[in-house]
Amino acid sequence: MLKKYWLTAALVIGLSGLSVIAGEIKEVVIIGNSIRQHGKAPQIGWNYDWGMAATSQDKDYVHVLYKKICDKLAKTQKNAPKLSLPGGVVEKDFSKWDPGVTKNADIIIVQLGDNFRNPLTEEKLQKPYEAMLKDLKGDRNPVIICVSNWGGGKMSELISEAAKNQGAKFVPLEKLAADPLNKAKSEGRFSHGGVNWHPGDRGMEAIANAIWVVLEPELDKSASK
Repeated sequence: MLKKYWLTAALVIGLSGLSVIAGEIKEVVIIGNSIRQHGKAPQIGWNYDWGMAATSQDKDYVHVLYKKICDKLAKTQKNAPKLSLPGGVVEKDFSKWDPGVTKNADIIIVQLGDNFRNPLTEEKLQKPYEAMLKDLKGDRNPVIICVSNWGGGKMSELISEAAKNQGAKFVPLEKLAADPLNKAKSEGRFSHGGVNWHPGDRGMEAIANAIWVVLEPELDKSASK
């Protein structure tokens, strides 16, 4: 587990144009699939409970990114924000979601799509995804960052449009996934094809860095106000 990072700053990042609300960042919510976290599955050679196929929890993208957030805010906020990894989304068709999982979130990161099973159309993917973002945002003003599916392609384009329509930031992963060195297979630690499809340690760090490129300037913008 990550150590607690004691922070000291007063800011909450806003969404549209990313206006700032006074107050400290109390919770970071990351909604995702097995790239975010996957429980033990010995039948495929996965015996851990963190982002598949990172070699340790502190090397999956969630915890690499969380550490960046904590370290960034360390001089401006007394307590570290809570890190939440809730369920509540039916990713195979985006038919259901629970807006309650983000009711206290100041930062919401969504990385979904790889398990979507319906046609890649505006009607079937983009509109439900956009409706989900609207509900997760609620009547508050958190920052929302939408991260594309690991595979990219048409799905990534539709997610990007949904994010834009809801004033959220978008982070594409297609180029990262296209680099064989970012796949777990290149690191030679697992034998199952499904596990090896996932980002390895290098890929996880690359995902965290890509999100951070978008998020860090908003933290700086907030701190300067």
